[in-house]
Amino acid sequence: MVQIKPQDADRFLSRPDPGIRVVLIHGSDTGLISERAAGFAKTILGQNDDPFALVRLDSSEIAGDPGRLADEANTIALFGGTRAIWVKVAGNRPIQAAVEAVLAAPPQDAWIVLEAGDIKKGVGLRKLCENARGAAAIACYADNEAALDRLIDSELKEANLGIDPDARALLRSLLGADRLASRSEVAKLCLYALGTRSIDIDSVRAVVGDAGASATDEAVDAAALGDAAGLDRAFRRILGSGTAAFVVANAALRHFQLLHRIKAAAEDGMPQSAAIERYAGGIFFQRKGKLEQQLRIWSADRLLTALDRLDGAIFDSRLKASIADEVIGQALLAVAMLARARR
Repeated sequence: MVQIKPQDADRFLSRPDPGIRVVLIHGSDTGLISERAAGFAKTILGQNDDPFALVRLDSSEIAGDPGRLADEANTIALFGGTRAIWVKVAGNRPIQAAVEAVLAAPPQDAWIVLEAGDIKKGVGLRKLCENARGAAAIACYADNEAALDRLIDSELKEANLGIDPDARALLRSLLGADRLASRSEVAKLCLYALGTRSIDIDSVRAVVGDAGASATDEAVDAAALGDAAGLDRAFRRILGSGTAAFVVANAALRHFQLLHRIKAAAEDGMPQSAAIERYAGGIFFQRKGKLEQQLRIWSADRLLTALDRLDGAIFDSRLKASIADEVIGQALLAVAMLARARR
């Protein structure tokens, strides 16, 4: 039984413990949850390029076939090496019994990664993973100043850039609600500042949270509405401006997580208008009409399919940096085709 302290989470995930085969990653920061789940899966797989070494499931699949999780966990990899079973937990799909079965007979060459939303202490999977032998739970909440500084420094180091103290203070104040959103903004800032020695406050004001985000929103909305032609135009324009494709992919992932959160709340009995206000109250009012239209198109299960496609593209784009734009572009187009089929 392991409860990982927030400051120890990344260190724990970077060195998988053979004695802990089920890891629940949950909380309110969906971007951080997604980033940690993807990073942990990548660490588990290492250099293993077996396409069957990573298995993606959602809770509806396990709820419909409770033995599926144990079967996947104990399947021997065709070419040897370790396997990662990545489960996206959503809605009220009951999978606790399936997880308990895995913990009763832990796999030898696989890890189960459970990616979930905010779970109250002492409830369901969180209670199980915090108290069961062979399991661990990691809570992911909004980054504090120290965590934001580490994120900023890691992106700056990769871009070989410095940052002025006043620019850092302003940048930090604009980040924090969502890890993927924060990382995307810093990466965009670094691209803007290439060729300079240090990022100044004017650069932060010009880039972070600027109107350029509207182009990304346009691409994401086009994908969610099934507008393939609009997606193609917006995506090409974004790439032509020098913005990396992963910025769009991360924005799409966050948006579809938002759609799924609203859908799940509505399925649990909350009026959709109240769910929109609760989870998307801060969205620009011009986009709320599109959001409502998208919610009419997408079911919760189809949203899980789209999230799985986007998760996979982001993961693959990190492994295949030379074709990252193509990988992400194809994933966004596939999502748009799902929406068009629904329409």
